[in-house]
Amino acid sequence: SNHELENVIRRLDDIEVPIHYNLREIDPVVHAISDCLEGKITIKHESGHPFGVVNSSYAAEIHYGRILWEGPDQLVTALKEKVSAQGAYPEKLRQATIAYFMKEATLALGNGHSAAMQGGIHYASGSFFQAACSWVQVIHALNQQFLLSEKGGLKRANELPFSPKQFRVRVNQVYRYFAANNPKLAYCEIDMLESEMNELVESFVEV
Repeated sequence: SNHELENVIRRLDDIEVPIHYNLREIDPVVHAISDCLEGKITIKHESGHPFGVVNSSYAAEIHYGRILWEGPDQLVTALKEKVSAQGAYPEKLRQATIAYFMKEATLALGNGHSAAMQGGIHYASGSFFQAACSWVQVIHALNQQFLLSEKGGLKRANELPFSPKQFRVRVNQVYRYFAANNPKLAYCEIDMLESEMNELVESFVEV
């Protein structure tokens, strides 16, 4: 009942450690997860999410979420079983994530490079952010790890086994080059990162 749910939320609020929670309508979550399991990737732009909300984030919430309370229909339990039915990480989702976001990264970097060479450092920085976030998605998929959002994604990607060497440090260095108005050095590093990402993806395809 709503009263029971309110009691759960009230108990969460009483915990001294900060806890973030979201209330979601179930139908969009069910739809998003069904798409993910079929290898359909979508991204929606929302305030507070500069990269956007990828539909696979809903699958990640279900995967990582701990059930504190649910109604007698046990819809969350059913969704958890649906997400895990294909193994630790659904293969269609893995393949689709890699293909979709490698393409996104390539397009973003191409647009950014053209702008940077004409003095558009601001645009180039934003384009690189889009590319780096896309790579973070790919790295998590390569490692069969669900990704909740772009927040903290770079740090986590850096810690995964299949990732460019010193990934986080190098991404941050690119931003420093842009801040210093040095696009040539920025794209020297970007090109190396892109090459390493391509090698990682090629290794995955060959397996």
